[in-house]
Amino acid sequence: MFKVHFLNVGKGNCVIVKFPSGRLSIIDIDNSKVEIDNPLQDPIEFLNENYPNQSIFRFILTHPDMDHFSGLNELNQTRTIVNFWDTQNNKTADQSKIHLGGYSDADWYCYQKLRKQSENPKIIHVNQGDEPLSYWKEDNIAVLAPSQEMVTKANNSGEYNHCSYVLMIEYDGIKILLGGDATRDSWSNILANHDPAVLKADVFLAPHHGSSDNIEKDVFNHIDPDYVIISDHYGHSYDYAYYNGLANKQVYSTKHFGNITVEVSNTQRAIFPERNG
Repeated sequence: MFKVHFLNVGKGNCVIVKFPSGRLSIIDIDNSKVEIDNPLQDPIEFLNENYPNQSIFRFILTHPDMDHFSGLNELNQTRTIVNFWDTQNNKTADQSKIHLGGYSDADWYCYQKLRKQSENPKIIHVNQGDEPLSYWKEDNIAVLAPSQEMVTKANNSGEYNHCSYVLMIEYDGIKILLGGDATRDSWSNILANHDPAVLKADVFLAPHHGSSDNIEKDVFNHIDPDYVIISDHYGHSYDYAYYNGLANKQVYSTKHFGNITVEVSNTQRAIFPERNG
């Protein structure tokens, strides 16, 4: 069975994928605990309940913003991470100010430590156009972004959303497109370097929590998704009008629907929200 869990983590992102190969992958993490009127999912608790004692075959950090790796230190302490997908970013941080955003400097230190390692975990940099290798080709992961051009743009501008991973995962004809926090420039770059048909997806995780600033309509029209998922939090509004028009069937926001799971097997193709929105 192929399972994709979009966790209700509030302001950040966390996607957990269980592949038919048995490999477990995590794309981003955020360990926020509580919001008013919206109990949030702790990713470590979710892993302990659903995938106890299983190593993380790959952790993919889409880009180096704290709301995408808050909780990394705890994950690294409690689970074995075999492979760590990073971007070749040059981001620095003022550790004395990290806590002002509600984050822990331990996560920043952990990230800086891990990204220098060659084993346990093995650090991997993958760019658009790189030849697929067995350890992600076997799980049908296509890397649509970043290109080297966008990595350079991110490092030169300090806007690290430019270098965000955009991933397409396919199983048994079902395609899941994970938009990270990719910018309009990045989406245009994807379209410039791919056949538009490559973008067609059944489920689309909207970039940057559904922000209108990251919508590139000429590109997104090619996605033509049945379902759009928004990783969102109370006090923030995504572009309701646009995404409701983009989704052929349904928009699911984590703040309203909780955790959202996609399951694909020989007997089932379904999407399950945790609660009614």
